[in-house]
Amino acid sequence: MRRLSLALLVLLTALPLPLRAEDAARLLEESEKRHRSVSQEYAGELTVVAKDGKVRTKGWKSWRQGYAGDSKLLIRFVDPPEVRGVGFLSLAKPGKNPDQWLYTPSMKRERRIAAQNRDAPFVGTDFNYEDMEEFDRTKYDVSLAGKEAVGGVPCWKIEARPRSDAGKSVYERKLLWLREDVLYMAKVESFRKGEEGPAKRLLLEDLAEVEGHRVARRLVMHDLKKGSRTTIVLQKLAFDRVQPADRYTLQNLLREGED
Repeated sequence: MRRLSLALLVLLTALPLPLRAEDAARLLEESEKRHRSVSQEYAGELTVVAKDGKVRTKGWKSWRQGYAGDSKLLIRFVDPPEVRGVGFLSLAKPGKNPDQWLYTPSMKRERRIAAQNRDAPFVGTDFNYEDMEEFDRTKYDVSLAGKEAVGGVPCWKIEARPRSDAGKSVYERKLLWLREDVLYMAKVESFRKGEEGPAKRLLLEDLAEVEGHRVARRLVMHDLKKGSRTTIVLQKLAFDRVQPADRYTLQNLLREGED
């Protein structure tokens, strides 16, 4: 009987511990600590491939100051001519929806993105306006859903549900795949209310180290309903550069062309 009890104790101690919600929160907090940067800049090459195979390309420049829940983002399109000068400004509010504006040269004014328009396509891509936000862990209740590899790389799988006090979300929940080795996001699936399968799938690929920061240099957003995808390739990456004081302002957004 004693031998049986000892064998049972050894077996129980060898089993994995239950996965807890606080473990998911700790993983996301540690991920943010590791990958937070003062600022990020890049030139983006964007390719949209429609379900029928039609391909459209765009180019933009992106500047970000801060990170996730405290970030300020400015994007300015540089080509083709029909979108040149279009600008996008997003000012994060910790735990809340960001303030967002789109500027179009033809209108000569900015348009604020209302909460009910957060699911609208962003300048003809498979990203919507909510997809353009960096993941802010403070806006979600999270729990561990196990482990699952992405591209052969072991990942923590985390379920994230928007908090009721954190503003309006397009999605009912998200599934996040966080690499075990470097705690960097590898994949995100986003689910709309009442739908069993994901509406969007974002893959973060070509992970590299640039100026001491790990960064995915290719982002691929699949719209699983439309059967289309948008690929963003990040070029000329730079981190922790001093940003002009007026870069992330409406006044600056109204200026056409490049900074």
